[in-house]
Amino acid sequence: MQDIEGLRAPVMDDLLGYHLRRASILDLAGFAEALGDEIKPIPFTVLCLIDETPSITAAEIGRQARLQRANLAPILAHFDTQGWIERLADDEDQRIQHLHLSETGAEAVAEWRARVMAQEERTFSALTPREREVLRQLLSRIWKGA
Repeated sequence: MQDIEGLRAPVMDDLLGYHLRRASILDLAGFAEALGDEIKPIPFTVLCLIDETPSITAAEIGRQARLQRANLAPILAHFDTQGWIERLADDEDQRIQHLHLSETGAEAVAEWRARVMAQEERTFSALTPREREVLRQLLSRIWKGA
């Protein structure tokens, strides 16, 4: 460890970003273990947003998930081909489509969510329920404030 003008130079253990990346790598590996090639994290997030917010629009998904329209369109198109979503035109503006899960989509999301939650339980088992809640709140403050 070296001093820079009287300040201690950070080592990897001092960097929050390092710990975030390591935890993220572990979490993503757990996600892949739970779901394999069935669905990837970003499309799963999009399906969960549709499930949790029936009638959500693609624009709102883009804002909430911080996805560009160019990246979201092929995801939604894939969902269409799989029969996972239904699109309903807005009553006032036919260009706006409200998204809903189909029965097939709802069943898939429920199964995947259960497997992801079980994997997350294993990944975060070293933390108490209260510690998990604090971690959730702190991480949420970071990404919502960005």
